[in-house]
Amino acid sequence: MPTRIAPTLDVLQGNLTDLDPAKGVQAIERWETGLEDADWRGAKTIHADLGALRRQLESDAPDGEKIAELLTKLGESTARAAAHVEGKTGEQLQALAEALQGAGTGLGTA
Repeated sequence: MPTRIAPTLDVLQGNLTDLDPAKGVQAIERWETGLEDADWRGAKTIHADLGALRRQLESDAPDGEKIAELLTKLGESTARAAAHVEGKTGEQLQALAEALQGAGTGLGTA
C-alpha cells in the first residue's frame, strides 16, 4: 500500500478538474485491488467508498458535489485507519487522509 501513496498524493494535490477521469479510475482500481482482502478496521468502508467514487468517474455525467463528498468521506475514513497504523506508513496514510479531505473541500467550493 505505501508505494501507492506518493503517486496518489501527487494527483490529489494537483488540479483535479484537469485530471482525465480514466486515470482516476485506474488509480482507484489499483487501490480497490489492494483492499479486497484487507481485514483491518475501516478497509471495507474505504473499499465501498472507492467503488462509489469510481462509478462517479465512469459516469457519463459525473456529479462534482458527490465526488467532493466522497473524497472528503474517504479522507475521514483514511484518517481513522491511519490512527491504528504506526511508523512511516501511518504518517503517509495521515498525509493521504489530509490530501483527500483537502481535495474534497477544494472541489466542493469550485
